[in-house]
Amino acid sequence: MQLRRKIAKLPGTISWGSSRGQTYTEFALVALGILILIFAIMQGASAVSANNFVINAARDAARYATVHGANSPQPATATDVKNFVLAEAQGINTQAVTVTTTWSPNNNPGNTVKVKVAYSFAPIARIASTVTLPLSSTSQMVISQ
Repeated sequence: MQLRRKIAKLPGTISWGSSRGQTYTEFALVALGILILIFAIMQGASAVSANNFVINAARDAARYATVHGANSPQPATATDVKNFVLAEAQGINTQAVTVTTTWSPNNNPGNTVKVKVAYSFAPIARIASTVTLPLSSTSQMVISQ
């Protein structure tokens, strides 16, 4: 016991009795880093999900427009295509979705329809600025009906 006290009094030695506060501080820093990493992974997954929505919505809307051409019982309009896309939006801010539908030259069978879906992805944590990630996809198909 006396040897331990003599060693603890030597210059440059560490007193092991006061390391409790250091442990708490290190845990807080490591836990903060891990939480930031987890939150960043969640934001990245949310962005990938939004991108998948944009891609699938453009393809599905083009398919919807091809089977609702001029000869179908209910021909599709640009508003119908937009409403179709917005109905597919689950967990997406529909105010940030834009849908552009173009028939070339018209919606008769054999002609083409092009649907462009764009979405401005806004991360939950906009700490530094209000930067958004623009996502868009275009799909073009031949009208069948």
